[in-house]
Amino acid sequence: MDPAAAGGSGENKAEVAVKKAKGWVGWVIPLLRVVAFCATVSATIVMALNKQTKTMVVATIGTTPITVTLTAKFQHTPAFVFFVIANGMASLHNLLMLVLELCGHKFDFRGLRLVTIPILDMMIASLLSAGGSGAAFMGELGKNGNSHARWNKICDKFDSFCDHGSGALIASFIGLLFLILLNAISIFKLRTLNSLTYSVVP
Repeated sequence: MDPAAAGGSGENKAEVAVKKAKGWVGWVIPLLRVVAFCATVSATIVMALNKQTKTMVVATIGTTPITVTLTAKFQHTPAFVFFVIANGMASLHNLLMLVLELCGHKFDFRGLRLVTIPILDMMIASLLSAGGSGAAFMGELGKNGNSHARWNKICDKFDSFCDHGSGALIASFIGLLFLILLNAISIFKLRTLNSLTYSVVP
C-alpha cells in the first residue's frame, strides 16, 4: 500500500472527525452561552433593583403609636454588592464570548481562542461562585437570623425584599451551572481536537 495514500486517508479521516466534533459543539456552546447570559443578567437586574420600604410601629406612648420608616436595599450589604458586581461581570463575559464564538474564528491565532475561552470561563465561574455563596449566606442570616450572635431575622418584615433576593440567587446559580457545563464542553472539545491532530497516520 502506498504510504502517501495511507497518509492522505488518515488525514481525511481526521478532518471528517474534526468536522463531526465541531458540528454538535458548534450549536450547543452558543445555546448554553445564551442561557447562562440570560440567567446572570436576570440575577444582576433583580438584585440591583431590589428595594423595599416599610413603616413599622416601634413604640406606643399612651395611645399614640411611634412609627419609623425603614428601607432595605442591596447596597446596605457588601455581600449583595459583590453579588451584583460578580453577576454583571459574568453577563459581560458571556456576551463577549458569544461574539467571539460567532466571529472569533476569523481572528484566531494558532488555536489560541480554544485555550483562552475555557480559562476565562473557569475564572468567571469562580467569581460567580464566590458572589453567590456570600449572598446565600446573608440570605440565610436574613431569613433565620442567628440566636447565638443575637442577630435577628428580617425576612418576616421585608418579605418582598427577601423573595426577590432568593429569585436572584436561583438565577445566579443556574448561570453558574451552565458556565461549568460550558467549561467542561470547551475542555472536551480542545482534548478531542488535540487527540485527532496526533492520530493522523504519517
